[in-house]
Amino acid sequence: MEFENKLVVIESPSKKYLSVITTGQEFVTNEGKIEFNKITSLPIRLESSIGTTFLIYVPSYKEFILLMKRGPQIIYPKDVGSIVVSANLNSHSKVLEIGTGSGALTLFISSLLGPNSEFYSVDVNKKNQYRAKKTISRYISNYSEEMTKKVNFINEDISTFSLESISVSFDSIITDVPEPWHFFSNNKIKHNLFWVSYLPSISQVSKLTNILEENNFQHIEIKEVLEREWTVRGNISRPKHSMVGHTGFIVSGRYIL
Repeated sequence: MEFENKLVVIESPSKKYLSVITTGQEFVTNEGKIEFNKITSLPIRLESSIGTTFLIYVPSYKEFILLMKRGPQIIYPKDVGSIVVSANLNSHSKVLEIGTGSGALTLFISSLLGPNSEFYSVDVNKKNQYRAKKTISRYISNYSEEMTKKVNFINEDISTFSLESISVSFDSIITDVPEPWHFFSNNKIKHNLFWVSYLPSISQVSKLTNILEENNFQHIEIKEVLEREWTVRGNISRPKHSMVGHTGFIVSGRYIL
């Protein structure tokens, strides 16, 4: 089957699902069954066993991240863009990620980096990194392996990790761990570098900000990203009643010699 093992979104009028096309199998929902063998192209519209029309297509990064199975809490797509800009990432960046988690941010960063870049991801939990590897592998199964930069995974606690163990002069450090300040108990920044941390509570933000200042970081910014959609229909324009509000604080700073 041409589309065997393809990752797809199966969208009904009321809900989106993430699935993998498997020969001879069916996708079962409350709105009927979809036979995978009937998928002859992508995208495609198919009727379920009870007549509901489904749209089936390859997921975007945002859809994949929000629909995938996950372990640790993910960094939401609305925050990923701000983190990437704050970290000043480009195709040549040398990036250290501390806190691999479910791999949502890891995947996006790896898709940005080019052949002359470097990417290391540190996490104390081997299961997180195994999950992240599967996340990346599953997403790029619809594309080429060349789409993503190889990630060098390091299984270690932030409090014992040493920059000197890696012969790379990093341009950016991005953290998604509860206590990022532990990094400075074993490391001292000595070159130009961008720092970005993703934190859920303002008390964590306050402590990290003090530590960054003590370590001579400048241009420290603290922000959160709030996302609200609008409905535009004919002459009617209004904000939707629901919005994606606080998911985390983004703390960024820059070490300048």
